[in-house]
Amino acid sequence: MRDLIELTNLLNTTKMKGDGMMKYIIEPNTKMERLYEALISKKVKSDEDAKTLFGDQESATNLTGLKNKLKERLLDSVFLLDFKEANFSSRQKAFYECYKKWSVAMTLLTRNAKITGIDLLERLHRHSIHFEFTELTLDILRVLKLQYSVVEGDIEKYQKAKTQYFRYEHIWMMESKAENYYSELMIQFTNSKSTKTEVTDLAKTYYAELEGYMKECDSFKLHLFGRMIELTIYNSANDYLETARLCEDAIAFFDKKEYDSGLPLQVFYYNLVVCYLQLREFEKGQEVIGRCEYFFTEGTFNWYKLQELFFLLAMHSGHYAEAYRLYEKITNYPRFNEQAHQIVEMWKIYEAYVQFLIRIGEIPDDLVSEKARKFRVGKFLNEVNEYVKDKRGMNISVLIAQILFNIADRDYDEAIERIEAIEKYRSRHLKEDDTFRSNCFIKMLLQIPLVNFHREAVLRKVERYHKNLLTVPLESATQMHEVEIIPYEPLWDMIIRNLELKIYNSKKKK
Repeated sequence: MRDLIELTNLLNTTKMKGDGMMKYIIEPNTKMERLYEALISKKVKSDEDAKTLFGDQESATNLTGLKNKLKERLLDSVFLLDFKEANFSSRQKAFYECYKKWSVAMTLLTRNAKITGIDLLERLHRHSIHFEFTELTLDILRVLKLQYSVVEGDIEKYQKAKTQYFRYEHIWMMESKAENYYSELMIQFTNSKSTKTEVTDLAKTYYAELEGYMKECDSFKLHLFGRMIELTIYNSANDYLETARLCEDAIAFFDKKEYDSGLPLQVFYYNLVVCYLQLREFEKGQEVIGRCEYFFTEGTFNWYKLQELFFLLAMHSGHYAEAYRLYEKITNYPRFNEQAHQIVEMWKIYEAYVQFLIRIGEIPDDLVSEKARKFRVGKFLNEVNEYVKDKRGMNISVLIAQILFNIADRDYDEAIERIEAIEKYRSRHLKEDDTFRSNCFIKMLLQIPLVNFHREAVLRKVERYHKNLLTVPLESATQMHEVEIIPYEPLWDMIIRNLELKIYNSKKKK
């Protein structure tokens, strides 16, 4: 059912080239139309939902047949979609148009409409070169070369096509090597088995070979993958100043192209903002976000990810009021709750930290909306089901948020009851180097109930854990940049300020 959901979403969000085309694709008042409409309205998300939709009228065999027919109709409709009107870069739009014309040209040639087919290929050839579609250029030249030699016998055209073919074959080989090297490098992160040293050394080896190619050729794909590999060398060494410089250089390179580059600009702008996040350079990060928002279509997945970075940048640099305003803007954005679960849940976690700041007075009360005042911790925990499973990632932030509320609300008995569960979690999941800071911080939190929430006693009790935390600054840590929504050092200062100068005696503890 997932493939049908994906296809219906595509057809529903992308305009058809002719109004009213859908009635020719799917006949009105049929079971197929009922299934299609139910998929669009999200009433059907599984086979079980589809069975409920039709009741006992459809057997499992008939339902499978209906789904297959609908899928075929939707696939046949893809060429009718109007990508020119979509929010894509000029290169993305050209990609769809060029490959569509390539299919038409090959169909014409196989049906012996050679005059029209060759003419279309020759015009398509100019576009594929302009937009640097190397693989498509090679395919076109291969067909033209054969036609000029076997069908037309035109030596001049044949020699020109052959020369171009060998040139683009060489470019393709360089691009292919860069793409393969990038894939080899990324699989190290996917499996999470390699050390940072191994990844850095591998990236250096790959880039050393690609650097000469990149000086020889300014190909789109070669520079995209080559520059991403170079970025990895400095990213893995936490050299954010050099990474930022490389991002700016890459942005300047792709900006000079004769078309809108799209994806590379999104990639390098995103990485540039991450650099300023790690360096806690709020003004520079804000300026970069202002420059790059043009390349992130509002309301898309990548746009939401960019807003996450902006929020973290504000939180890390102490601009809490700015972070709150952004939180309000995003969570009240039209159709926010219909976004991918990782988007919605991430902002639910952000909401918890915003609420903590409100409760301890770090965000002015006159900024807080009525909706924000209705926050409930129990409801929050029920709404972050997916991230709770991420034991070495965002679940750390969820766990810490619960303790923060216990302290901010003076709910000390609840904090005491959580000690054993939290300690088991820490010892089981937070022993590796990439969670070192979180391990230290949670150890600090666990000491608070042990000395009855007394501020001075806590400071004495956590001294060695606090020193350990400071040995690995945030900008040197290997953890995901999203985990520390408020960096642990200022967050700890907030906690200490909100503890009392008296001992809390709990009956439950006794």
